[in-house]
Amino acid sequence: MKKLLIFAVLMTSVNIFSQEAASANQEKIDINNTIYEDIPDKAEFPGGINAFRNNFSQTFKAGKVNGRGQIKSEVRFVVDQQGMITDITTIGENKSMNKEMERAIKAMSKTKWIPAKIDGQPVKFRFKLPITINLEN
Repeated sequence: MKKLLIFAVLMTSVNIFSQEAASANQEKIDINNTIYEDIPDKAEFPGGINAFRNNFSQTFKAGKVNGRGQIKSEVRFVVDQQGMITDITTIGENKSMNKEMERAIKAMSKTKWIPAKIDGQPVKFRFKLPITINLEN
C-alpha cells in the first residue's frame, strides 16, 4: 500500500511539472504576440519624450489641417521588439488632422526606438499621442 501511494504521488508530480513547463512556453509565446500599454519599462524615443515631442512638432504641419476652433485627435502606433514603428492608427473627427498626424509619424518612423521590456526581454508596446490644436482664421 505504501509503494502504491508513493507511486501515485510521483505520477501526479510528473503531470504537474509537465503542465508547468507547457505554461512557461505558452507565456513566452504570449509575450511575443501581446501588445503592452502600461508597463514600467516603456518604449523610448532616442533622447526621451521631449525629443520625440520636438521632432513631432517640427514634422507636423498644422497648415495642412482644415477646420476652425479646437481640434482633437490621437495617433496610436506600436513600437515592436526591434524598436520600429508599426500599426499606425488615428482617432479623431477631423480627417485632415488624422491624415497629417499619420503622415508625421510615418516620416518619423525611420528613427529606431529603444523597445519596451518585460524582465529584460523586448516586447511590443502601444504608444498613444493625443493632440489638441486651436485653428482660427
